[in-house]
Amino acid sequence: MKKNFLSKAIAVLAVLITALPAASIAQGHVYMYDRGGHNRPSRPGYYAPEEVYFGFRMGVNAAQVKSEATYLESNSSRAGLMVGLVGGTQIAPHAPVFFESGLMYVEKGGKSDYGGDFTYNLNYLEVPMVFKYAIDIPNSPGISIQPMLGAYMGLGIGGYVKDFEKREAYHSFGSDPDQFKRFDAGLKIGCGLGIQMFYAELAYNMGLANIGHDMFDETHNRGISLTIGVNF
Repeated sequence: MKKNFLSKAIAVLAVLITALPAASIAQGHVYMYDRGGHNRPSRPGYYAPEEVYFGFRMGVNAAQVKSEATYLESNSSRAGLMVGLVGGTQIAPHAPVFFESGLMYVEKGGKSDYGGDFTYNLNYLEVPMVFKYAIDIPNSPGISIQPMLGAYMGLGIGGYVKDFEKREAYHSFGSDPDQFKRFDAGLKIGCGLGIQMFYAELAYNMGLANIGHDMFDETHNRGISLTIGVNF
């Protein structure tokens, strides 16, 4: 399963890299790039290379814990909150390519009925690091589609594993085999929609770091997130 996920991610990266030059030519007449003069974008939501933007994001994350160890595998997703601040800047002077990062609070985890009824609550502070390519919609000022690809790093800050059958709960992060490591990292793939200063994004987060303590039966976070927000 991990090889299939990694193969898909590499395929998406290859497609995006191949498509960028052609998209730059096709969209060149839409964007006002800095070519040594003082031209600046004329609509909200587009930025000159030396400028930065900031944004607020809030949404929901449908997460699962995928593990080769049966006792940690979740067979259904858990919905959690996502909220945070981001900032970005245009990094290509002649193309609408942006780099964006920030700090997000993200609730992950999952649900399992292996040997009982369990819910994993894994709460993280995450730093996303993604590249975006803004494709302007013709005859629709201020509207753009923004495919993105990048990575994230996270640190577990709290949460509980709840055993509803025994009515017990214990901390999600720790050194016991049925707990999780605090560090998480992985790939982030998705697409955003910008409408003037408003923004919506759908993304898939594929954890690559082993958050379990078993070196042979690895455990990873997986999740699909939907966020909305504003840029200013």
